[in-house]
Amino acid sequence: DENCLFGDATEKNYKTLTAACLADGHNIIGESPIDINIAKQVNILISDMGFDVNKIVINPTIGALGYGMEYAYSIMERARLAALIGDKMLSMPFICFVGQEAWRAKEAKASASEHPEWGPQAQRGPVWEATTAVSVVLCGADILVMRHPKAVEIIRGTIESLMKKG
Repeated sequence: DENCLFGDATEKNYKTLTAACLADGHNIIGESPIDINIAKQVNILISDMGFDVNKIVINPTIGALGYGMEYAYSIMERARLAALIGDKMLSMPFICFVGQEAWRAKEAKASASEHPEWGPQAQRGPVWEATTAVSVVLCGADILVMRHPKAVEIIRGTIESLMKKG
């Protein structure tokens, strides 16, 4: 038995996507625009259709480092705290599309000729993505969707370091 994680279900399209996932036993991503109340509402709407809350993943639509990361961090943190005190509609795992967001930032994609003071883009871009990933991991992200292999390597090493005892 194999399942997929389909998304993104929003307040506007959740019925069609939820019905399709229900029919075939798949999981669903509920998306909200960095808003804890909308995230909760989307999860309620999906579960009201008979969808198992254990098969819902939250996409809080983060911003990249320097582009709303602080706000996204606080929203994710608030959702995690609400889950810890028993809010079942905010206790789902988080999926963060880190690569997509990080590479939108001019700091990640600008060439060294455009901004020589920023250093080589080949190093800066992956570090920008990895730094964004570390931020969302620290506030509770469960699934990271990354783009650059070097950024993946950096975040794997960081997570391994965080998991070491002693």
